[in-house]
Amino acid sequence: MEYIYLIPKSIKPFNTKKSSICLEDIYDVYPKDYERQLNNICLREYKEHNSNYDVIHLGEIIEAVNNRFPTLRLNFLKTDDIIIFFNDDKKDRTKYIRVFIVSIVVLMGSIMGIMNFHADVNMAQSQFMMVNAITNDAKSYMTYFQLPYSIGIGIGVALFFNKFIPTYSKGEPSPLDLRMVSLNKEIENQLRKK
Repeated sequence: MEYIYLIPKSIKPFNTKKSSICLEDIYDVYPKDYERQLNNICLREYKEHNSNYDVIHLGEIIEAVNNRFPTLRLNFLKTDDIIIFFNDDKKDRTKYIRVFIVSIVVLMGSIMGIMNFHADVNMAQSQFMMVNAITNDAKSYMTYFQLPYSIGIGIGVALFFNKFIPTYSKGEPSPLDLRMVSLNKEIENQLRKK
């Protein structure tokens, strides 16, 4: 009995014109001696795509390989079912408009959040008292204090998301990256359950 190791590839969406999914499309085969024999094993054939995704269960992969090579024993490095996505290669003409609109909405939301926070803690009065304690003329010097304060808020947010100095993180994912990975795993788990 020979042991074969299947390591999942990073799968990009397939074109909707693709009529079949083979083992080589979704897995790297080790040892490499068996790669040529196993790569052309067809796992799914499509006449037309009714959905934007498909789930290939590990049992189907084992069955397809054992039908051709009954003496091989498969070991999967990742034991999740494989989700493959399909898309057509059409250009999305509204992409930049949608990104612009979403950016405006997010910017307005963050502005409102910061303004409401400052109103809740009475930041205007706190800043007025601080500037008055330093200069004894808060009305004249208030803008000189608020301008660097506002810039500091922006720099603080950029540093928090590791976007201001990308080399600072040394390959660490930002909190936003971690949330996106978590969200993608939840989506994949929901697709597997269908």
